[in-house]
Amino acid sequence: MNTLPRLFTTTALAAALMATGPSWADVTAEQVWSDWQDMIESTGARVTYDSAADDGILTINDLVVILGKTPKPAIRLGAVVLQETGDGSVQVLLPASSPVTIETGNDKATLEQRNTGFSLIVSGTAGDMTYRYAATEFSLALVEYRLAGTPLNGQQARITLSDLSGTLHGRMTGLRQLEQEFALGKLAYMVDLSDNEKGMALTSEGSITNLQSEVNIAIPENIETLTMAEAMDNGLIMKGNLGYNDIAARFTYLENEDKITGSGESGSGDIQMSLQKGDNAVVEASESISFGPIRLRVDGDVADNDMFTARFVLDQLGARLDMGLPENFESFSSGYDETSMPDLMNAGFRVGVNLNYDNLDGAVSFVRGGEAGNVSAVSDKLDFGFSMSRELLRVSSASKGTEFNLETVDLPIGAIRLAIAQTLQDIRLPLNTTPDPQPFVYHEEIRDLAISDNLWALFDPDSQIPRTAITYVLNVSGLGNWLVDPFAPEFDTPGNTKGELHRLTLHELLLRGAGVELTGAGDFTFNNDDLDSYDGIPAPKGDLELKLTGGNHLLDTLVKIGVLSDEDALGFRMALGLFTVKGDGDDTIVSHIEANGKGELLANGKRLK
Repeated sequence: MNTLPRLFTTTALAAALMATGPSWADVTAEQVWSDWQDMIESTGARVTYDSAADDGILTINDLVVILGKTPKPAIRLGAVVLQETGDGSVQVLLPASSPVTIETGNDKATLEQRNTGFSLIVSGTAGDMTYRYAATEFSLALVEYRLAGTPLNGQQARITLSDLSGTLHGRMTGLRQLEQEFALGKLAYMVDLSDNEKGMALTSEGSITNLQSEVNIAIPENIETLTMAEAMDNGLIMKGNLGYNDIAARFTYLENEDKITGSGESGSGDIQMSLQKGDNAVVEASESISFGPIRLRVDGDVADNDMFTARFVLDQLGARLDMGLPENFESFSSGYDETSMPDLMNAGFRVGVNLNYDNLDGAVSFVRGGEAGNVSAVSDKLDFGFSMSRELLRVSSASKGTEFNLETVDLPIGAIRLAIAQTLQDIRLPLNTTPDPQPFVYHEEIRDLAISDNLWALFDPDSQIPRTAITYVLNVSGLGNWLVDPFAPEFDTPGNTKGELHRLTLHELLLRGAGVELTGAGDFTFNNDDLDSYDGIPAPKGDLELKLTGGNHLLDTLVKIGVLSDEDALGFRMALGLFTVKGDGDDTIVSHIEANGKGELLANGKRLK
């Protein structure tokens, strides 16, 4: 039976164990404890405990949360006291220090919980409770870790939360609805996984400051038994955002004579996610992240005096994912084969991805076998997007100021440098079968590609060819329609007509470099009822204008430096002469290509076909 992934377990469990709010009406300790159990068990987990009640005080001993997996992890939380305050609310009391154990099979981790300034007050009524919590400091530290029953010596870990506060409002309205606001002054961690017997050590420490979060969740009853469609039909919603000011971390790894160290930091960040039912029986899911500036560095000193340094800097990094999932998505999850993919797309599946950054600066330097090298890349900006739906596939990208450098003694030609001022790509392709023509686009640009002199010198050592930057532009759009579904198995059947081309417009053709410039523009319509005039290609009607400057001079230079023979150059000139005429200006030829729609093809008025 297909069931929802238990991605709600951690959220709901954390919400159940840390929560609070203002007093609305009377609530008892028994009601609060019942509410906790309901929240935990709604995730598929279950609890075991001993309890004792006396005069408004409910003591829970030997509290264990068992997660619904195999082998089933068990979290032993010890004792919790729920005390009625007399003003209609309940205070939750935790020991200032207590053990917490996590067991999975024969593996066991023992932790120590410590807290100062801890407060947890519950108010409201049965089925509608608000939790308010706060702590000056809350920490968990690893005391002992046993793997397969054997203790591992020297293992240390600690996580500390400082200046913690938040509220959680939970209510039952046919759904379990949870609304939480959370703030944390600082989260700090340290890990030491040293193993002296194996000569290995891994240490790491880091922190996050000013962490803030808002979460809104609606969970149907018995969600662990529901499919996605059933959960959405019953009101499942998940929305939330998480932000922070700074992240910093560093690590050291030692093994024998090898040592690797690393550090990273990031400025303010924001993460947002949403999962809810949309229109047309489609589940809308989205997630976006944005953070920076980012600084990463890794240094390695490994065996045989080999060394490396990797450095990575970004001013800003952002990403977004948007998806439309059919409510019966699980019925397609057995595999995206040729049969299920069309059904999945027809049911409303879509996906969109966007990635962008500002000011990338990265480099890797290394020494290997006594020889040094360096690889570096910089880029001012990148924006990449991909989306696919039943109707359309789109790929887009744009970059500015990209440069790549490679320097190593292993390269006999010396350092390699490539620099591109700007790139652009926009591809739009219809994916559905339609009776009417649909627009498509293919637009690609590489502007001012500069190549280092040593690469030019491979075939032109005396700089006979102008070493100017290279630019390439191809911008085409048109109208067409598929006769066969691109996702259907029969699309790959050879011999059948896949689709029809109705119009093709060349908005711009530009190829510039090495002293040569080729430009072009044109527009054609196509007669799909005439497949005979051009051997199976729909008969075109329209014009194409081409202009080439500097071509003869380049041919002369290629002959001079030995890249072409005189016979090869003569062959090129004769081929060009068939469909070009002299244009205005020195070393300029032009061509006017015309398809008249009658099966005839002309170049500058001369019939070619």
